[in-house]
Amino acid sequence: MAEFSYVTVAEAMEMHRLLIDEFGGMHGLRDRGLLEAAIYRPQNGYYDDLIHEAAALMESMAKNHAFLDGNKRISFAVTDTFLRLNGQYLEVEPLTAHQFITNAIGKREFRVRQIREWLSGIAQPVRE
Repeated sequence: MAEFSYVTVAEAMEMHRLLIDEFGGMHGLRDRGLLEAAIYRPQNGYYDDLIHEAAALMESMAKNHAFLDGNKRISFAVTDTFLRLNGQYLEVEPLTAHQFITNAIGKREFRVRQIREWLSGIAQPVRE
């Protein structure tokens, strides 16, 4: 099993603060335990590869609603950061990402399998 670098709880909280400052919404953590569960989920050794771990992270960050506002935004940002820490990034327009996340959640199709498939199509190696 490959060793990956992970986003920390403190980093996710700071990223959320920056996103809310930039795009608006309510600051604040609703439940630290739900944030920790989302952040630590990909680290449990269950997932096959980097993209599978990223999909689990994105699903949990969006669905756990750890923050008062901006949970879909932070799910994308944390997932992209996780991938960047490990040599990949998400090559997708912000509106396209927002539409995927919002539509999938609305249709109750925001699950690891669907997210993994979507991420596989847009994850690219970081160019040095």
